[in-house]
Amino acid sequence: MHNKQEEPTSPPPYGAPLLPVSGQNSFTQQHTTQKQTTWVSEQDGGWLEQFTSLGWRHSETLRTLKASGRQGSRDVAPEVLASIRRNEIRLSKREMEALYVEVLYTVFHKVGAQLHTDKKDIAEDLPRYAQNAFHIDMQDHLRLQAVAQEEKPPILVLNLVVVEAENLEAKDPNGFSDPYCMLGIQPAVQSGGIPGSPRDIYTLAQGSPPPDSPRVRAQVSLGSRSSVETESENDLDRSSSCESPKGFSKESLRKHHSMARLNLDCLKTPDAKLDSPREKLKKRPSFRLSFKRKPTESKKERMEHRDSLSNAIPAKIIRATSVKPHTLNPRWSEKFRLDIDDINYDILHLDIWDHDDESSVFDVVSKLNEVKGVKGLGRFFKQIAQSARQGGGQDDFLGCVNIPLQDIPSTGVDKWYPLEGRSHRSNIQGQIHLKMWLSTREDRGTSEEESWAEVRQHDQIITIFLLHELSKYKDDTTSWDGELSAAAETILHQHAIQGDLTPLQQAMCRWTAAARTHATKTLDHRVLHRILMSLHDLWDSESLSKEEEEMLAESYTSFLEFGLMEIQRHREVFPTPSKTHAIRLEALMKCLSLLAESRSYWKVCPFHKEVRGEVVAAVKKGAIEWYAQATLRYDRHREASISTGGDVALESLARLALHLTLDLQAGLDYYDHAFSSTSLKIPYIALNYKIFEKLLSEDTLKVLTIIQMDEDIENEVWQMCSVLRDLELNKESPHYFPHCSTAPFLLYLALAEFSRFQEHVPNSERRTLLLGTVWGHFLPSVTKWVDVTCYRMLCRIRAAILTDRVANTGEPVQYTTSAVDTTSCFYHVKTFWRHLAWPDPCSSYTLVVKMIESMSGTADYYVFLLQQRLHTLATDTEEEERAQQLCITVNNMEHVRNSLTLLQEELQFEQLGQILDAQDPRAGTTYSDHLTGLLLAALGNLDSKIAESLSPVSEKLRQELQKDVFHLAWSPDSLPAEEAVRPLLERLYASLSMYSAALLKNNLDRLLHLLWLGVLGALHQQIGKDTEEKQEAFFVRLYDALGLLRGFFHAHGRGLDSTTLMGEEYSALERQLRLHKTSTEALIEAYHLERLVVQERTESSEYGALFVRVYFNHDSLCVEVLQARNIIPLDPNGFSDPFVVIELLPKRLFPGSAPQQTNVHKKTLHPLFDECFEFPATLESCQSEGAMILFTLMDHDVITCNDFGGEAFLSLNTIPGVVPSSASVDNFHGLKPIELNLMFQKDPDNIMLKVLETRTNDKMAMEFVKKQKERIAS
Repeated sequence: MHNKQEEPTSPPPYGAPLLPVSGQNSFTQQHTTQKQTTWVSEQDGGWLEQFTSLGWRHSETLRTLKASGRQGSRDVAPEVLASIRRNEIRLSKREMEALYVEVLYTVFHKVGAQLHTDKKDIAEDLPRYAQNAFHIDMQDHLRLQAVAQEEKPPILVLNLVVVEAENLEAKDPNGFSDPYCMLGIQPAVQSGGIPGSPRDIYTLAQGSPPPDSPRVRAQVSLGSRSSVETESENDLDRSSSCESPKGFSKESLRKHHSMARLNLDCLKTPDAKLDSPREKLKKRPSFRLSFKRKPTESKKERMEHRDSLSNAIPAKIIRATSVKPHTLNPRWSEKFRLDIDDINYDILHLDIWDHDDESSVFDVVSKLNEVKGVKGLGRFFKQIAQSARQGGGQDDFLGCVNIPLQDIPSTGVDKWYPLEGRSHRSNIQGQIHLKMWLSTREDRGTSEEESWAEVRQHDQIITIFLLHELSKYKDDTTSWDGELSAAAETILHQHAIQGDLTPLQQAMCRWTAAARTHATKTLDHRVLHRILMSLHDLWDSESLSKEEEEMLAESYTSFLEFGLMEIQRHREVFPTPSKTHAIRLEALMKCLSLLAESRSYWKVCPFHKEVRGEVVAAVKKGAIEWYAQATLRYDRHREASISTGGDVALESLARLALHLTLDLQAGLDYYDHAFSSTSLKIPYIALNYKIFEKLLSEDTLKVLTIIQMDEDIENEVWQMCSVLRDLELNKESPHYFPHCSTAPFLLYLALAEFSRFQEHVPNSERRTLLLGTVWGHFLPSVTKWVDVTCYRMLCRIRAAILTDRVANTGEPVQYTTSAVDTTSCFYHVKTFWRHLAWPDPCSSYTLVVKMIESMSGTADYYVFLLQQRLHTLATDTEEEERAQQLCITVNNMEHVRNSLTLLQEELQFEQLGQILDAQDPRAGTTYSDHLTGLLLAALGNLDSKIAESLSPVSEKLRQELQKDVFHLAWSPDSLPAEEAVRPLLERLYASLSMYSAALLKNNLDRLLHLLWLGVLGALHQQIGKDTEEKQEAFFVRLYDALGLLRGFFHAHGRGLDSTTLMGEEYSALERQLRLHKTSTEALIEAYHLERLVVQERTESSEYGALFVRVYFNHDSLCVEVLQARNIIPLDPNGFSDPFVVIELLPKRLFPGSAPQQTNVHKKTLHPLFDECFEFPATLESCQSEGAMILFTLMDHDVITCNDFGGEAFLSLNTIPGVVPSSASVDNFHGLKPIELNLMFQKDPDNIMLKVLETRTNDKMAMEFVKKQKERIAS
């Protein structure tokens, strides 16, 4: 068979013949010649090739567009970036200097201990980094540094969150406790009784406490002033050397403490009278002892030390948590802010107590915040002591912790601390969870609650640092990984601490700065997503002020607008085929998806539209703009082309469609995942396809309706085809060349390529697509192409015959170039139809029918021209040359015929028929059957034409074989069949040797089949002559010779197949020979077996029916003839005198069983016999193959011979007692009667009777034939 050719990637070579490799070839063993064109195709300018090459042109246009368009760009064009970037918002010089002073102030007053895991000390690099980031020259730097140093130092604040405790000791009878915490800042006293804090130095220098101080100190006995001042200076130097944030001068302390305020949040009893702090501590020893007791001192020493220490300095403002009743694992999560005087020496002390009664330490201490001024504090402590004595209650101590503040790093502490006792002997258990971090309050005359300025400053500082970091990357800002330098991070961290900014405020500032910077200098969207995720994670933990929420809302709005603009122009901002751009686009989509899900976004922007809808709108708008740009690029000459025929306009639309196809493919490869992988689930391809499809369909319909489509020339073309078929070969062809443009098909193929992306559109939305209405406008062009193609093929075939020459294959099997040209025409038609992939099944069916008729007519015309040329051979042509021309001619025919056999698969009959049958079910013949019928009719016509061409050869050979068959039949009986048939085989081999090498396999099979039928006919003639004189050896010899001949024509699978060889003619001859060589007795048995088979298949009772019972028991066969019904009348009176003869057959199995008969019943057609007969028989005989009973119904006549009334056969293999599975039958009369239809022999020409009839010298044969002739129906 012809191998189906694959779709070429370049224009397929015209006239590429498929040539056999070996003599006994099939079309699966073929190769393509290197010839690229022929003279025939040049005569019409390669008209067929123009359409076949449309697929190649289509692919080439795609490749060109991909190479020249945006598909080759990996970088964003500078003009694109310039068109989407916003102008950078710059601070004025005054604002920049003020912000720079803030940064220097932050650097000069660093807060917190340095972690051992930190990088190397970068304190000296911080001012230099800030100077470079702010672009400040040295002169301005020194000036602004002086300003920053003149500012008052900040007040250091400890932020403490008492989170929870666990595993506390049970103090109450119920097995629980009612725990609460008391906490405060405990100052340290240096050796010699000299206080070591800056506040103590201030008290000594002024002689009185500072105004509005939150802590009250008693007068202390000290040494000389000089020693104190010396110690103070040493402390100050020591603080500076270790970078303590609180190493301040006396003037700094003055400025610092002028802003100190007492926290009055927990005001309880404003009218209470207060004692001094010292008295309070004396009268309430429990909390005091927790702070001051040393386990190694005696009671007297402890009392003296306690009194001296109390006189030196009290615990700084004491705070208390709420009481958590009935629990050993309390959870407070309460926050406190405590001012710090000296971070190098101050200690945080925290007690946990079990609350026992109403008049307890918790109640009185909770009123400390009512104190206003030092005098009120003294009176309040006095009241606490008095009330405690009167109440008599006592809280139980549960444990304490002491934490040096200098150990708290700038990043804060979040850890569990084990509880300690008052002494080593104390049995304390449990631990407490604390969060601590440091911050400041600036003493600049502003309110502590006004942190809005700090937030704005933090945002501006981050922005300046971002711009400074990005300046290192020049134009490649997307390469920045989002990490600031260590110096920048340190400054920002210190500014956040000193401004007491929450993590949420810091994350918000990071986001607003990054989003603002992104609009001016493009950042990697992965960096933005990481920053936005940090903000999202912190949103529920804290809250923002109104001003901060407005700031965040403005940032969200600006980022969303800029992001939507990037989405709208994503083809330019994220050009393919860069995977990096696709990743950045995916990160942008993740940012927008996070905004859509973020509670922060909907909190600060409650009236914004849904983010997903905004993204969808941006994608659609971008698609519309992209289509407009593509239209300007490809459709500049559309209007001018329409007026001149429209080919340029159609080709321009085709390029536009391919451009859009490339865009969709690039979107599928690079963009679709980014849009569909986030929670927004944007159907990117579907959105773009629907926009492109609508606009492209409208433009296509506009052009197709304006352009005047070609007129219908079908009748004209088919009329010219008829003229061409009737024209003699030596006449000149008419000059008729109908035109059919390729431009509509280029557009059609481009639209078909584009429509492949329709599969990404949901089925429910496909009904709204317009492209389905466009295909109908191309149908006139396709119909015209089919009509014109038919005429063009006929012209080509005619030219090919006139210029025909033998194809140079180098093999014995030959055919000419005209066959190659003809099959090439079919190839072009099938290839172009496959490229079209016409979408409408109904019109496809009509077009396929026309193509089948066109190619079938072309093949028939080609065969007609070949036969016409063969008949014109000169009469004096030599026999060998004539035979060679015949072989080439029929090979050409077979080559063309084989090409037609592929139509069923290549034109997809089955698939098309199934679609049409589903749409329009038809009773009987299906659409596929009709198409197949058309093709089979064409192939049958070609088969008959090829056989007709080969018939002269077969007839000549048949005549030569007659003599050899005669000698075979009448050879001496002593000559073996192998020797008798040898002359015939040798003649066949000699006659076929030339044809076997010169003919294609199918043609050789045709010739062999014709010769085989001739040999069978010759043998049949020999059998029919003087049959009665022939002996058995004659038929045995012919039978054996028939087997040898069959093997010769089969040739071990290389010749005719078994099905062809054993056809109807062979079967009849083989049976006739087999019967002739069979003995008379065996033939009679075979005849009875044949009648038994007929009996079992007979359902008609036209001759009546006989009812019997038969079974085998104890070496005897019992037969009961019951009755007969509706027998035929055989007497003139309209009745019969019936009786039944019973015989066991064959006689060789039942030699002792003579026939028996019933009594005669007069004048009846329904005799009731009811007689039983017993035959001696063995079980083995009854079980033998062919054992049967013959019932013969006869009409009794007195004068003349009895008349035959019908016969019936019953196999003994099936009766009870013989069948192995049947049980023994005790009651013979209980068996169900067997109904046997009576029969006549209806075949007067029965071959077995004919064979027996030829044996005139055989008495048994003659008697049997005579008897059976009486049973033949008249």
